[in-house]
Amino acid sequence: MVVSPSITDESPQPGALAPWLEGKKLNKIEQNKAAKDGLLVGSEIERFAQLGWENVDETDLQLRLKWYGMFWRPKTPGLFMLRLRVPNGVISAEQLRVVGGIVARYGTNGSADITTRQNIQLRGVLLEDLPEILSRLQEVGLTTIQSAFDNPRNVTGNPIAGIDPHEIVDTRPYTVELENYLTNNRAGNPEFSNLPRKWNTAVAGARDNFLLHNDIVFHPVERNGELGFGVWIGGILSSQMNAYAIPLNAWVRPDQICAITGAVIKIWRDNGERDKRPKGRFRLYLDQVGLDAFRSMVEERFGPLTPDPGSVFDHEPRSHYGIHAQKQEGLHYAGLHVPVGRLKADDFQDLAGLAERYGDGDIRLTEDQNVILSGIASEQIPAFQAEPLLQRFSLTPSHLAAGTVSCTGNTYCSFALTNTKDQALTAAEELDRELELAEELKIHWTGCPNTCGQAYMGAIGLTGTKARNPEGGMGEGYDITVGGSQGANPQIGELHRKAVPASEVKQVLKELLIEQFGAKPRQH
Repeated sequence: MVVSPSITDESPQPGALAPWLEGKKLNKIEQNKAAKDGLLVGSEIERFAQLGWENVDETDLQLRLKWYGMFWRPKTPGLFMLRLRVPNGVISAEQLRVVGGIVARYGTNGSADITTRQNIQLRGVLLEDLPEILSRLQEVGLTTIQSAFDNPRNVTGNPIAGIDPHEIVDTRPYTVELENYLTNNRAGNPEFSNLPRKWNTAVAGARDNFLLHNDIVFHPVERNGELGFGVWIGGILSSQMNAYAIPLNAWVRPDQICAITGAVIKIWRDNGERDKRPKGRFRLYLDQVGLDAFRSMVEERFGPLTPDPGSVFDHEPRSHYGIHAQKQEGLHYAGLHVPVGRLKADDFQDLAGLAERYGDGDIRLTEDQNVILSGIASEQIPAFQAEPLLQRFSLTPSHLAAGTVSCTGNTYCSFALTNTKDQALTAAEELDRELELAEELKIHWTGCPNTCGQAYMGAIGLTGTKARNPEGGMGEGYDITVGGSQGANPQIGELHRKAVPASEVKQVLKELLIEQFGAKPRQH
């Protein structure tokens, strides 16, 4: 494993303007970030907890606490959202129990979501509890550092890494290495704590790992008999643009993944948009300078780039639902459906118990907001299948429920224009009762154009908006896209209908499923 580079050379001194910001026009958010790096509130969290949220500086409260994963939520003042980091989505039963214990202390206000970045975010957290929570998380090897806002987000990888019979490489060592590099071994990394916008990193391990929506993606590929990684850059899902990553035409050895990541990020960090915030994402900067010019800039920092011999991604993503053989003889993994990724306190304890009784104690989180339990011996499968918990978290969900992905929605998020989770869950349940579908279909719901629910990746995508309802008033609605795909010939969804009232969405989905996806009405 490569040791992460020192962060002392380029890191700005406290109170000093970062050199990459000098002479730039900065919007209000950028001015606040420049005045005080978000990482600096770490030493103040104990004081904030004692003061109470009402008495904390507004910018610290609503902006800088996000550098420690703590989100102020205007819809629920005083009840925060806390986002973890779970590299590659692998979490142990012990860690899961601790997370469940944190959720449990908040009673009906407490819940948690599995995110589309193989991660967990907790609801209902109180600021006065944050020091103890961070300490408890650290004791079991979890952190929240730089998990939000203009930072490198959770590094994702193959959810069945290390147990996948078809993997080319086990992604876990590389996702952990990148996490440690980007966060300075979880101490906080000032080199990457003031980016123009968020940054997403991913490592593919198999030919069906679809990760082209990330800012940088590493695809395993051999060159002259040596296994390394092809580098793809510029994936984006946003209010400004939706596009998949494109090849940098660069191949790197495994011990170079941090160096190439740092080179790419720092070019953007130093030159990206800091005035017009919606234009701050990396892909918009990449398109502005052009791929060839950007590649030359990377070579100036990294050194000469070896051409990519051709990254291999030519398989449709596999479904992980059900029980599957692992690469280890006699062992299996089980994919469980978590409806729209929502978990309560008891669910954490129950899933941890299941992983300990039947498996190796690991739980894996997937980008479609579900869980995988690993290390189940063949002789344990009948007893495992009889567990009552599998009535709630099914091994064999109906095809529409199975493919439904949803962002948080306006129950908690102030950006969301619609109640995505409840509406997605209800629509999937009702349509599964009314229609027969030959196979799982990806339907992605997102509450606003920021598209945390990855709407444009879905065969059907729904993006929250305002729409005129049948009574003539304005209310919740969705723009609907069709044709998004994740496979050998990936596509971004195209607009099908604009501003469909929420009350009519189910009927529009039903018509789409019948007309374009081969669904048939069930015979009752």
